[in-house]
Amino acid sequence: QQQQQGEGFMGDTAADGADSMESDEEISEAEEPVLTRQPAVARLEVPFNTNREAEVVRNSLQVDPEPKRSGSSKTFTIKENVLCIEISSPDVRQLRTAVCSFMDLLHLVSKTVDQFGPPAQQSKKMCV
Repeated sequence: QQQQQGEGFMGDTAADGADSMESDEEISEAEEPVLTRQPAVARLEVPFNTNREAEVVRNSLQVDPEPKRSGSSKTFTIKENVLCIEISSPDVRQLRTAVCSFMDLLHLVSKTVDQFGPPAQQSKKMCV
């Protein structure tokens, strides 16, 4: 009888242990915080000789929209003669790709502006 009671007791303990283990797992899963991922952001400030040069470069660079698959976005602002760019991407790897690509385009546009000289003031006349 003692053996039967012992076996029954051990079996009960194992069953109780399984129940308590399941409830512990449920608790630990419920306690895990939900992580929200912040986008990776790079802010660049590029000085130019004049406000007009900064405008020409901005107008040249903001024409092409970002590919949808990249998930990146760019915001351009001008403060006096400084072009300010903010590039935002879902993760650091995509941000690095977006910044490298942008720097290549910025270099090309800047060389073009240097090659052709300072831009003329924007004409307010409309062609008819």
